Amino acid sequence: MPYSFVKIEEDKTRTIGFVFLFLILFYFASFGLVAFLVKNFFLHEYSYSESISLSPLGLGDLLIVSGVAFLAGYGHWVYSIHGLIPKILGVLKAGVLDSTDTYHQMFQNIIDEVSVATGGRKMEGIIIPTMAMNAFALADFEGKAVIGVTEGLLARLTRAQIEAVVGHEAAHILKGDCLATTVTSSLFALYSSLLKGCEVLLRARRSRSNGFFILIYILLLITRGISYLMHMLISRQREYRADAIAVRLTRDPLSLAEALYTIAYRWRGASLPAQELEAIFIINPQFSNMDEGEGIFSELFSTHPPVEKRLEVLMNMAHADVKSLREGVASTERRPRVSSPETAAALSQWMVNKDGKWEGPFDFAAMAASDWLRPEMWVERVGGSNVTMAYEDQDIRDIVNKKAGAAGLYHCPRCRTFLGKMMYEGVEINKCSFCQGVLVSENDISKIIIRQEVGFSERIAKIAEGLKKQGPVGKEAKINRDPKTLLSCPQCRQEKIRMMRMFYTEAYRVEVDKCLYCGLTWFDRDELEVLQCLIEQRTQSASPSKDMP
Repeated sequence: MPYSFVKIEEDKTRTIGFVFLFLILFYFASFGLVAFLVKNFFLHEYSYSESISLSPLGLGDLLIVSGVAFLAGYGHWVYSIHGLIPKILGVLKAGVLDSTDTYHQMFQNIIDEVSVATGGRKMEGIIIPTMAMNAFALADFEGKAVIGVTEGLLARLTRAQIEAVVGHEAAHILKGDCLATTVTSSLFALYSSLLKGCEVLLRARRSRSNGFFILIYILLLITRGISYLMHMLISRQREYRADAIAVRLTRDPLSLAEALYTIAYRWRGASLPAQELEAIFIINPQFSNMDEGEGIFSELFSTHPPVEKRLEVLMNMAHADVKSLREGVASTERRPRVSSPETAAALSQWMVNKDGKWEGPFDFAAMAASDWLRPEMWVERVGGSNVTMAYEDQDIRDIVNKKAGAAGLYHCPRCRTFLGKMMYEGVEINKCSFCQGVLVSENDISKIIIRQEVGFSERIAKIAEGLKKQGPVGKEAKINRDPKTLLSCPQCRQEKIRMMRMFYTEAYRVEVDKCLYCGLTWFDRDELEVLQCLIEQRTQSASPSKDMP
């Protein structure tokens, strides 16, 4: 008998019902214990009896405890499920996709394709800005569903592998277990967060131990143990089912196996925020012996099956072996890089019909700086196939209407010419065609550093090696901060607001100019590429890597 939608709804309702019942029982046991201790020890101090005799709670006491437990459990439940997805995304520090980022565009396109293949189920793409590699899915009672990945996963996996990962997460949403997992994780993530806070307080008060904080710590430690019992409601088999559905959607078990292998045996995200939410991820961010083990305890308390078992099933589907899996992963890591930014092409270029003669190509900066551009001129984008009037092109229309600010145009802080837009490592940056400097936002810098699409020339490598030999920034390192040499911010555009000349990080002697008001950073020629090269070399040498036995 096929696994119908009716069966899915029944299983989902049953699981959520068990979760709610468990929550009520948890509060009943907690308040019952407190009531028992108060009745037999605290109230005994005010009685005239000298002997201590333990007496059970009466019927009236149990009714009161039951009522309080139900109210507390119901309140906890309502608070937890209200704004369920935004709360978890806030803890994960996840954000929405950038529509101008080519990596994010690819991810959204994959989600749209999977959505069509699954009958039009609407799913939103979310990104976590970290170098770690992992993916997750969330759902709530309002029908909203999100699929999230890390920047590291987008940067290091191929499109086919990302498709397989998205298919896996979409399977959780379609099967209905995603909602139960989301609710279960959110209910008890609160306790883990409180426990961490109490641990900090206890360390701070270690010289004068406080009994109240110790009691709170013990209670929260017990609740952490109880939260592991909730894992009994999250079956490991759901991961096998999601893997199987992903293979049915993509018909590519090898790509899913390569993705799981790369995530599991590289950096899967041990430092991700809220590791207590491990059940929502495709692979536990923190390596767990219980996850990789077998037996009754692993089956009961682990949320993920052993990675080797999952790979074994997928490799059988692909009629391949571990050797071919490793070769596929290795070939992905050896994929060629594009040319350095010294020869990178601009994002948009146009041919323009001037007085009946086609001239160009002109990039964005040249079009903006021209005094001959008119809205009724015929233009054609380089690489396009349509000839249109200039006013029909959105980018050119903004130029003609002198909406330089709205179009995102800036002046070079050194040359005073317009900066041209270009794509670099999948993000849109502003570059000066004269001095070759670039203006980048802080968020885009993080993306650029994570990604490894662009290769570096020998000249960049030599500069990076020279800075590497100089060592980290020390007290002797000095920067010229003469007010006369400080640059004006291209966005703030105020003479009094100057960009601060500083080292981007104390680990490397790479100088940048950063506006402390808007956060934009100006890199002179080679500074951004050198910074990338240094961080990439250090990341590769320190990257945790385990070989599959």
